[in-house]
Amino acid sequence: MKTKLLLAATAACLAAPTPAETLKKVPATLDPAKAYILVEYRLMPNPLASFPGSRKTMPLTSGLTFARYDPALSDIRGMGKAKANPVPGKQLAVEPFRNRELVKGEAARLHLLEVEPDTWVVQGFGNTSFSLGSYAFKLEPGTVTDLGVAEPAMDWAEGERAQNAGDLMKTALLGPFAKRPDIAPARVAFRPRTERDIPVPAALQGKLRPVAFVPNARFGNYLGGLVNRIEGVNAQAKASSTGASAQ
Repeated sequence: MKTKLLLAATAACLAAPTPAETLKKVPATLDPAKAYILVEYRLMPNPLASFPGSRKTMPLTSGLTFARYDPALSDIRGMGKAKANPVPGKQLAVEPFRNRELVKGEAARLHLLEVEPDTWVVQGFGNTSFSLGSYAFKLEPGTVTDLGVAEPAMDWAEGERAQNAGDLMKTALLGPFAKRPDIAPARVAFRPRTERDIPVPAALQGKLRPVAFVPNARFGNYLGGLVNRIEGVNAQAKASSTGASAQ
């Protein structure tokens, strides 16, 4: 009986889709059948930094989720409107964040991800799905595509913000009568890297190609959390309001 269970478990493992690999070092030779994503994360400020001994930035416990995208059907491959276009059997349509950095900086982390060549989309960040509008991009075999620097932030609505040290003190004093903390979805901005960012490892210099983002990619909310546009619905509303006021 034990032998049968062991064989069944082994077969299940062999049949399971193979996840992408977040690399701890640059391979000596890039796999010509794979594609590579290079992205640097800037760490978000710690709203509780005023507490003695607290760190200035938040640890990188969540990050970008990528998914293989069908631009013609406007959905994640094998899901929803693109159900008829699944990825091959032992491959995954969605690549969640894995906290394995290639290079660690004071307030940033550099990640290198090995994936399948395809059209991809930034599906979300943490528990936020960018299904209302995100960035798609093409990955060619044997190439390293540089997404640049990802700067995540919380997309706070007007009048809302993260809890600070004073809020925590009030919560401790008022207990169940305290105001519930505000909740906001995430948003992400990408920018080209500069001399202030983590230097690209020597093994990758001369091999990077800049990303060509295609905006307004829409798809179903398969992450099951909050939803947003990648640029942030609330941030865009505030920018529009500020622009109108300036006029």
